[in-house]
Amino acid sequence: MRAALATAAVLVAAAASGTGPRVVARVPTGAHPCGAAAGLGSVWVAVYDAGTLVRIDPATNRIVRRIHVARGICPIAIAAGAVWVASDRTNVLYRIDPRRARVVARIPVAAWPAHLATGLGSLWVSGYERGVVARVDPRTSSVQRVYAVGGNPSGLATVRGSLFVAFGRGGTSLGRLDPATGTLEPMPLSHAAPGFLRVASGSLWTTTADGFALRVDPATGQVLGALPVPGTPAGIAVARDDTIWVAEKQNNTVTRIDPRTNQILDVTGAGPGALDVVAAAGDMWVTSYAGADVRRFR
Repeated sequence: MRAALATAAVLVAAAASGTGPRVVARVPTGAHPCGAAAGLGSVWVAVYDAGTLVRIDPATNRIVRRIHVARGICPIAIAAGAVWVASDRTNVLYRIDPRRARVVARIPVAAWPAHLATGLGSLWVSGYERGVVARVDPRTSSVQRVYAVGGNPSGLATVRGSLFVAFGRGGTSLGRLDPATGTLEPMPLSHAAPGFLRVASGSLWTTTADGFALRVDPATGQVLGALPVPGTPAGIAVARDDTIWVAEKQNNTVTRIDPRTNQILDVTGAGPGALDVVAAAGDMWVTSYAGADVRRFR
């Protein structure tokens, strides 16, 4: 309750001062826009219900292409000049050629591919229901290795030659995976069900089901900061001013964190079901999963 009241106070103060982020564009996508990524001169959004990948031109804030992929697409990444999305309804990882605007490869993966990450020359896919992580070669569109990590692997990130895994559902830890040996080192968090995972300001940042954004030292596993984000905090991204943005889908907000002080700067109202956030063209873009648009914040 105290955390909720504190965050509400920050929200009111930011609104009163007019210093918080402001929406400068809303781009209709169709129902349940889910994951978002920036690259190849565009903002890409996976629309869950329709199964379409939309390409947005940030110069005009208009959709320039809709590519049908498959229903249930959400996690998205850019690698090897292609856009990659995965569906939890088909359990397939799709490679999309942006020039031809079509699917050029389909790779079966484990049940519920929850998150994608790039790094160490590979594309990584978490199999939430099977307790595995797949390593995919983006040049050949083939699975190189499948690691049995147990639990419910969710968010993924690569740092210093290791893959870090967030364990959702009943999990309370991150794991550091050595890709060469397959050894997994647990990193306890004392917080419930970490989900999204990102690297920013030299640290790992994850959001947890008990309503926090955590900052973790990737070298030691020490929690360096626990910032309350009441509700259901989700996607994380870093802005060009190095602030950390956290989308929160239950109360429809975005929270900005100053990594220099580990303090919340402000909390701003966002679209319904604010889920994922990505930096592009100097601004921040937030998907409205319970709605039908992506919002551009300045």
